[in-house]
This record gives sequence, C-alpha cells and structure tokens, in this order.
Amino acid sequence: MTEINMPPSSQEAEDAILGAIIESPLLLDEITAYLSSDIFYYERSKRLYFILTEMHKNGDPIDTITIVGRLSTTDKVSGVTALYISGLRDSFGTPSLAKRYAIQIYEKHLLREIISQTNDISKSAYMNNQDVYNILDDAHFTIGQLINIRPGLTFDIGSELDETFENILSSGKNIIKTGFSGIDELSGGMTRGEITVIGGRPGHGKTTTMLNMVKSCIDQGLKVIVFNREMTNIEMLKKLIVLESGKLSYLDVRLGYIDDLSKMGELEATKEAIGLKYSADKFSMFDNMPSFDESAAQVKKFKPDVIFDDYIQLIVPDKKIIERRLQLEKIVNSYKWLAKKQKCACVLLSQLNRGLETRGDGRPKLSDLAESGAIEQVAENVLFVYYDHKVNMNRSKEGENVIELIGSKVRYGVSGSVKLGYEGDKVKMYNSIEEYRSKKLNDI
Repeated sequence: MTEINMPPSSQEAEDAILGAIIESPLLLDEITAYLSSDIFYYERSKRLYFILTEMHKNGDPIDTITIVGRLSTTDKVSGVTALYISGLRDSFGTPSLAKRYAIQIYEKHLLREIISQTNDISKSAYMNNQDVYNILDDAHFTIGQLINIRPGLTFDIGSELDETFENILSSGKNIIKTGFSGIDELSGGMTRGEITVIGGRPGHGKTTTMLNMVKSCIDQGLKVIVFNREMTNIEMLKKLIVLESGKLSYLDVRLGYIDDLSKMGELEATKEAIGLKYSADKFSMFDNMPSFDESAAQVKKFKPDVIFDDYIQLIVPDKKIIERRLQLEKIVNSYKWLAKKQKCACVLLSQLNRGLETRGDGRPKLSDLAESGAIEQVAENVLFVYYDHKVNMNRSKEGENVIELIGSKVRYGVSGSVKLGYEGDKVKMYNSIEEYRSKKLNDI
C-alpha cells in the first residue's frame, strides 16, 4: 500500500490557539505578527480565525453565543459549527502559551511553502526556465523566515538609536572612499546601502574609472565583487595587470607584444602580486551572470563591501515587463534593496542616450542617462565621465591626458566637477593633472 504524505500541519495547535482566543480575545493583539487566515491549514480554522479577527477589529464582544450568532451558511459548510466552537471551549490551549502555538502554526505554514517552492524549482529546472532564480530567491527568503521565526518585524527606537550612535562614531566604516580625492570632497564618498551611478558614452573611460575605484577599494582592505557584462574577465584582468604594474603598456598586453625578458619579468611579477592582493576572500569577478537574480545570489554568498556592475543596460530584464523603462527601473530598485540588505555600497555603470552626441558641447547631464528617471531617483551619486579629447580630438583644450568627472547628483554633498589626470595606455587615473605630470617627470 502506498503511504500518503500529508502536508505539515497541526490541528491540535490550530484548535488550541482558536480556543485560547475565544477565552481571551486580547490575545489577538499579541499573535497577529505571526498569524493570518492564510497561515492556517484547515479550512474551518481559516474561517473561524477570520471571523474572530473581524469581530475584534470591529470591537464586538467575543464568546460562543456571539460567534455562533454570526455564522453564515458558507461558514457552517466549511465546518465552523456550533458544535465545533463549543468543543474548542472544552479543550482550549493555555493563554500564556498562545505565542508558542502561533509560532508552531507558522512553522508548519513555512514548511508547506518550502515544499511548494521546491516543487516549483524542480519543474523550472527540468524546463530550463530562467524563472528558477526568482523561485530560488523566494525559497531562500522562506528558509530564512523559518530559521529566524520573525515574520513580524518591529521598530525599536532604543536599538535603532544605539545603532545610529555606533554608526556616527564609526562613520569611517559606513563611508567608502572612491579613491578620487576631489570626488570624495564633493560627496564624502559612497555610503553603504546606497548606489553610485557612473555614466558615460563609449570610449570616455567608464570602465577605467571603475577599475581604478576597484583598486582603491582593495587597497583599503575592502571586499569587492565585479560583474562584467560587456568585457570578459580575461580582458578586464589584462587592464588590471596593466594598472597594478604601472610599467606595462595596455596596447602591448592586449595584443600580446611581450617580446623581451624585461616585459615578461614584469608580467610574471605583476601576476603573482595580483594573486596575493586580490585573494579569493577579498575579490570575486564574474562575466557569466546575465540576470540580476544570478548576480544577487553571488552577492549574498560573497557578502562584499562594494559591488561593481559594468553595465546595467546589459542585464537580462524581466520578460514579464515589456516596457524598457520599467525593466531598468526594476533592476535599479532591486540593486538598491540588495545594497541595503547586504549593507554594501553599489557602483553601477550606465550608458548614455545617443542624443548627447548631437549636442554642441557633448557634456553629459542627468537627462542623458538611458531611461534616466529610474536611475536618477534611486542613486546617491550620479557621476559622469567626460573625455573632451574623445569629443574634440586635436581641437581639445584639455588634451589627451585629462578626464573630467562631473558630479551631477550628490545626495549628501554638493554638485561639481573634478579634472583628473588620465593615462589610457596605463589604465591609470590620477587625482589631478598635476599629479600625472609629476609622475611623468619622475619617470624620466
């Protein structure tokens, strides 16, 4: 004979809590953080709990007579009868244990949810369905609830003030420096739980800016995760090798022109140094995470101090959302909540609208962000990378070694711009053009 597995439930706990409520209606105020009608398994328990909460909400007296007097035909068909209610009065649970009964009922509910979600995961996996990552995320949340048993979150002003006080005293831990002193002076840096957006047209140095920030974060002893959506990890590591070396040429490395012993020696030494500095417990990088949910799973696993994503328009959107603006809005908002939950800073690279190229000066502004509304609203900082030499070539007054970072939105500081020294073939950005020139003089 085949054994039939019943879903996790406890009729005894459901009857005990309902009987205790009838005996002491004020218990509803204590257990509503754990229970709702849908949490119960048995239909008559659902119906009776709904009736009791409605009566309590309306200020109606609760006893056997008043409950029976308002039963409908539907209630009686579902099993909520006078006999059932009077039976609860004969075997109600101890009121002081009401919270324990509620937790037991909620646990059973979570176990049923996990069974359902596990079945959905199995079906999606067999169908090779991309939605499996959304289901996994839901299951992860449910398991977390089961472990913590805290479905109703409360606000405690005392503990929040203590945390705020600690945050003030250790503000250095909450604020992460970008590595560019001029930008840090404008914005104060990047705040954990917030998003910084770096926008720019192709070839203006967005990725180089990001990579210099990655290096700065690692130098500060922070944990960093990078999602490469445009470049491969190998190409990004070539840039990192050149940046960390300070001697190698990016053109030579990219084309494989390592044609003498000195270059080979420098390459080997830099490779070894990077392996030690960017260790697995401090640095992680992926170029095979097309969707946000896959990326979020890696973030939750690695628990970084800073996330870098290059770039967000290449994240595979939710296919259920048709409009591109709403797709990007969901991605940015999801990153915002991820940053808050993980208490990390998040740096998102973004393309700009092509309309920028038709304007006279070519200098970016907030409206040039692709689908600008969603990004601008969520971001703490919006920084634009502007490379005048790319726009005006030989007519550029700045020359090829100056890049401008424009702080168009700075939530906790002041807007402004900073001109940085730039050496493209070294994948290097300097705090000022003077710093760059001083470095070149020392190299002579």
